Amino acid sequence: MTWDITLDFEYVVTKKPPPRICFGSAQERVALPLKGPCLSPFMRRMAIETREDVGPTTYEIKRDAFSDVTNRPPPRAPRPKAPIKQNCAPFNSTSKRKGIFSPSYNPAPCDYCPEYIKRQMKFAYSFSGKKTLKCAVQIKCVPYNLDECGYCGCSCSQQGDYWQYENRIFLCRKHYNRLFKHCLSKFQGAKLAEFKSVRDCFFAHAHNSCKAALKIMKSEEIVKKLRKEAYLDLFFPQRRFCNN
Repeated sequence: MTWDITLDFEYVVTKKPPPRICFGSAQERVALPLKGPCLSPFMRRMAIETREDVGPTTYEIKRDAFSDVTNRPPPRAPRPKAPIKQNCAPFNSTSKRKGIFSPSYNPAPCDYCPEYIKRQMKFAYSFSGKKTLKCAVQIKCVPYNLDECGYCGCSCSQQGDYWQYENRIFLCRKHYNRLFKHCLSKFQGAKLAEFKSVRDCFFAHAHNSCKAALKIMKSEEIVKKLRKEAYLDLFFPQRRFCNN
């Protein structure tokens, strides 16, 4: 039995394209369009706005990386500069000018030394309390002042303010000045420059042989006196220094 090969045979697995409809439009319709004529008024109002992608990877580069160098025009010689006509006088004016400032021998503001530090009184600060003034002279509040001069043995408080070193060596004002006059740098192994001036509290308190203190001066007067001493100590310090 022989087989006839015919070309009209069509396999079933081959899907035929759907025929065109005989009514309506043959336009392809998108199920959920984002743009175009298929959008209804409601869909146009609710659809997200679509914009063109302008990212770095969307550009079409039609030239190589060296196009800016290879397509550069040839160099041009600069134009020669035209000569400038010189004025007969500065700003082309021959009238006499009068200076704004008259000459003076006084130093200008820029001639002052900017490293000068303003003298200020010293205060002791604390995080939770008020600031307190550091007095130029230490005040010793005791019912009896038994400090004696280590040089002559006299009472130090009789001459007013006196000098002490670590509350163990005392010098009266007379012999402290005498030691500085002879330029002795040490007394009993302690440097005279490290001595501090001190006074008793009898100018403001009356102890009457007891530890309780009765104020003789008002608190405002005491503060005013201590502030004045601290200010004057900036210009006329009591402590002196000996280099020997």
